[in-house]
Amino acid sequence: MARVCIICQKETAGSPVADDAVIRCIRRAKQALCIARNNELVVCGKDMEAYRKKRQSYERNLAVYMAIAGIVLVLLVFVPILTTGFSASAVLLGILFAALLVLLPVVTSHTPALEAAAQPARAAGKAAAASAGKAGKKGKKG
Repeated sequence: MARVCIICQKETAGSPVADDAVIRCIRRAKQALCIARNNELVVCGKDMEAYRKKRQSYERNLAVYMAIAGIVLVLLVFVPILTTGFSASAVLLGILFAALLVLLPVVTSHTPALEAAAQPARAAGKAAAASAGKAGKKGKKG
């Protein structure tokens, strides 16, 4: 399996990219179409700064689009309720439009996290969930 940089598209060594849901979905689609190359995705050392800028831009765009989607959803749900009453079509349209707004940056400019950055975040999330579970059990006993 070749190691290919996601920035310069060349075979090289580098930091591995996390295999997130978007990458897995793309891999499944390519395998179904029999065009998968099964490359291991990495970021080479010389492109690390460009990768960081691209990842920051992706995260910022995702946050902005999520905020806009939330505002649109609230407007398309609550404005019809306040003016004419509940409208199921407005709710469905709002949910659909909000989902499309959130998917737009994912489809157009997805930049996956590095594997090293994804592992501590997962471990921290699991540790927080475990400690919250223990705290909840302590509260029930006392």
